[in-house]
Amino acid sequence: MKKFKIVRFSAFQLLFALAIGLGLTACKKEEYKPEESFIKVYNDSNGNRNYFPLSIQQTSDKGFLMLSAYNGWNIHLIKTDIAGDLLWEYDLPSKYVNAVPNLIQRNGSLYFVCMDEVGLFTYIMKVDENGKSAQEFQQFQQIKYPLYVFDNQNAVYIQNYERSSYKTGIHELNDAMDQVLQSGSVDINTDVEDKIVDHINYTGRRFPFFVHVTPEKDYIVMSGFNNYSFSTLFMDANLDFSGVYNGSGYDGGLNAILPLGANQYALARFSFSNLYFNPNTTLNPTAVDITESIPAQGKAELDANSPVLIKNIRIKETDYVAYLATTKSNQLLLSLYAKGSTELVASKYFGQSVPLKACDFLMTDDGGLILLSRVTVMSSFNRCATIKVKREELETLVD
Repeated sequence: MKKFKIVRFSAFQLLFALAIGLGLTACKKEEYKPEESFIKVYNDSNGNRNYFPLSIQQTSDKGFLMLSAYNGWNIHLIKTDIAGDLLWEYDLPSKYVNAVPNLIQRNGSLYFVCMDEVGLFTYIMKVDENGKSAQEFQQFQQIKYPLYVFDNQNAVYIQNYERSSYKTGIHELNDAMDQVLQSGSVDINTDVEDKIVDHINYTGRRFPFFVHVTPEKDYIVMSGFNNYSFSTLFMDANLDFSGVYNGSGYDGGLNAILPLGANQYALARFSFSNLYFNPNTTLNPTAVDITESIPAQGKAELDANSPVLIKNIRIKETDYVAYLATTKSNQLLLSLYAKGSTELVASKYFGQSVPLKACDFLMTDDGGLILLSRVTVMSSFNRCATIKVKREELETLVD
């Protein structure tokens, strides 16, 4: 019997739906289509578990696959249908730990990166939707402590911490994801393994690691430890160091970035407990500078210690830069900016009295948006939740 199920018609879910107000529709009740708009909270009868959702992808059958951590670095998968209803769930064996953000979608299959519990080296795992599980696809003994994976469909990059040499590493894989084509690294100059261990075990601060490739494919931009700080690094196409925006020690840096092309970027940066947005700024990939020099607008209501997601979305044939963040009152805030400018076009809050934390989001095949969130139930239990925003709702936001 499955221990994992969707909470249905409970007092909690009714409160959750009322608090969010469906956050979605202005249509009449008879016009509501469950496959277009929904809110789902995935409860676990094993009450002592706590989940931290990491990534969501739409599957070939129009359903959704969610990757989560639970009770520290353990790994969990949830598969739903198009309406968000549970199809299956799977706990990975205990030897596989520390799943890193981003599900990789290639050739109709989904993959993710994780770590060996004892050897600390990297696995690529392949999701088996028919077998309702995940299987080992490849391993890289030389890549210890994986922290992030990024796939721009031309190349796959894995970032890691090289514990023996005190370096942040970046590794480019071949198209088959079974060989390392080239690697690069930068010096940290100090041992930060205690920070890495707290990060991957969810026992302390979670650092906002990211990797992106510029549209011109001439630079890789990533966040990581460098020169006694949490920095934003530029590596050239050969993975050689190009430039850096150093953080304020470990208390300042970038939360998220989205390369827009021609040295323009949308970004979010933090300084201690303060968060700042700039949806269109210029960064020099060969500069040596500090992140606090990057102009940005303060966002006092937002939680700088929660994930910030920045992605391109397209609504009614118009491109927007979308930010998803968490407020200090534990709501989700979706902000849409005109691409290539700093103009705020629309914003939308989700949640009110039920604590939510932003984890991921993506555009769906039907032109809608799905938000992946962590929800805290009864002030005690952290669970996975999805909020589907249908296409018509997005269009209403920008009208």
